Amino acid sequence: MSTKLSDRKKLIIGIIIAATISIVTALLVELFANLKLLTMNEEMKGIRSLEYTKTLFDIDMLVEGDPENGLEYRRHEEYEKYQDKECYYVQPDVYVDKLVIEYTNVSAAYFDIIVLYENRFGYLESCVVKDANPIYLPQSTANIHKNAVSIWIIPTENNTPELEYNVQLNGVSIRNTAAFNYFRFIFVMLAVLCLGLLFVLRGIVSEHFEYGFLIIAVCAGFIFCLSMPLSRVGWDEETHLRGVYWLDITGSYECNSFLQNYIDGKYENLPFEYSMSYEEYRQVYSLVNELSTPGDVDPAVSHPWGTSGFATFSYVIMAVTCNICKLVGAPFALTYILIRFTNMAMYITVVFFAVRKLPKGKLLMSAIALMPTPMYLAATISYDTIVTGFLYLGMAYLFYMIFTDKKVTWWEYLVFIGGMAYGSSRKAIYIPLVLMGMFLPHRIFKDKRQEKIMKAGIIAVFLVLMSTFVLPAIISPSTEGDLRGGTTSHAGQLGAIFANPIGYAGLLLSTMWEYLFDFGIGTPSLDFMAYLGKGSMTIPIVIYLVTLTLTSENTVYVQNDRKEWISGGMTPFFKGVLYFLVFGVMCLIWTSMYLSYTEVGKTVMAGVQGRYYIPLLFPVLFALSLNKVNVSWNKVRYSMICSLVSAFIIFYSIWEILISQCSL
Repeated sequence: MSTKLSDRKKLIIGIIIAATISIVTALLVELFANLKLLTMNEEMKGIRSLEYTKTLFDIDMLVEGDPENGLEYRRHEEYEKYQDKECYYVQPDVYVDKLVIEYTNVSAAYFDIIVLYENRFGYLESCVVKDANPIYLPQSTANIHKNAVSIWIIPTENNTPELEYNVQLNGVSIRNTAAFNYFRFIFVMLAVLCLGLLFVLRGIVSEHFEYGFLIIAVCAGFIFCLSMPLSRVGWDEETHLRGVYWLDITGSYECNSFLQNYIDGKYENLPFEYSMSYEEYRQVYSLVNELSTPGDVDPAVSHPWGTSGFATFSYVIMAVTCNICKLVGAPFALTYILIRFTNMAMYITVVFFAVRKLPKGKLLMSAIALMPTPMYLAATISYDTIVTGFLYLGMAYLFYMIFTDKKVTWWEYLVFIGGMAYGSSRKAIYIPLVLMGMFLPHRIFKDKRQEKIMKAGIIAVFLVLMSTFVLPAIISPSTEGDLRGGTTSHAGQLGAIFANPIGYAGLLLSTMWEYLFDFGIGTPSLDFMAYLGKGSMTIPIVIYLVTLTLTSENTVYVQNDRKEWISGGMTPFFKGVLYFLVFGVMCLIWTSMYLSYTEVGKTVMAGVQGRYYIPLLFPVLFALSLNKVNVSWNKVRYSMICSLVSAFIIFYSIWEILISQCSL
């Protein structure tokens, strides 16, 4: 007893030390990040207005190298597109941390900012800073961080071509002011805390790897949601936000025109227009709250309660948070953040219990679940999180039933079938995966009657959910599909397929083969964050997942603090069935988008994205991973290394794509 208390005290002390180190490290990083601004000459500090000249861009004015001594770099060919374009020219001739541009605008304000600066060797170089601002933002704060000699501010085309393009500069200033960046501070603190907890709790993590997943997911997920721009940066996020906002317990909801347009994804909330600096984030937060509050100029209008068909079930969890925020009168920007936090919390919770239940493959499932794209989806408003999370939960219980020599309980069966059904409730194309349950071994059932009832339930769920996808398309096909795809038509596309089924089969198989790697394990499926762009971790991700797939894990299953050796396994026949069903789901993915998103009769297949393959990645790799390569490392070291790799990938991606691009 005293030994257990002593170990517990050591863990508590270790956690306190890890937390202390994380806070001190974050403070030191924040000090170092502001050191240049704190130590520069007093006359360079603060906010200083600049004189600017409205002119036409002349590429001959931009000379790099050391022109006074005859050293000139080659001209940038990409700058030729700016030749003779209207621009605003300033000559700071000092260090510029941030450039503040004030303007009046009718449409969204986009700028390409060309900076001619003095590099660390004393030579002149140039770079382009892209700056896209929401239509309601009257001021831009762009990160420069250069010893700027000359700056050209060039207004460019934007996402609101229907509106008259009229952006006029009112002022340009330099902002050389030290600031405590809460996003940077929290990011560093959580990254260091995550590493510290993984080290302190390495013994527990090695035995119960679900806690390793929990540590990484909570630390990374918190800063992910917190620093995400308050705008439409996820795939179809405005659609999902509208679906969540519709589900109001009062039977209707009230909003002014700004808020209605915002959740409808109109001019107020367009892709690629998000905060690109810490100051802009704070400005957007304040303005969104102000403009979404009804007033005399923009009064509230009542809208009826609505549903989104089967998608309603995917929005319920987030809608609970949304309704609580409405009832307590929380500002809209805070509500937006809390809905995203709810989605992340749901994802982490469901995957935690999935990893907990798995008999093997815990490291593999947690690694896939912690990849940049799945975590990004969880940090936005999206039902993709429901799909991936609950399908993984259902598959975890399925694989447990395959490996265990115990009798299956009704609870385990219901979680399996319920997880697969709920995960497929919005995207029925994944429901064929539930048919893996038809091949559960006879030994796990109490008797033949139980086996027949359970397998009949699987068939019933499969038929019900498939009918929501297949029957409407066949019985009463729509004359138009997704309008974003162009001249689409379900009926017309079905006619083209039935007229030449062999030709369609060839198109389907060749397209699936062409995108197999990219969508299976490449950038589009695991290292891509929609409108924020792609990351640079694809190669490490592929190496890491292949390594996890090839290296076998200990076959000990831990439940209720008792270790039991698994007598069952995945037979070659079951693997064949699994691959066949995965192939069938892939065919449904491509066919569904060919019907709804591809123009009639085209010999290309449009609309499919890598994220649709995420639910399929774990079962495929799990079936490949069994008994391939044995690792001589002990379990603690092996799990520790895997945890650190997963943590590094997700935190590096958050810094690269989110923090450095949107919140510094």
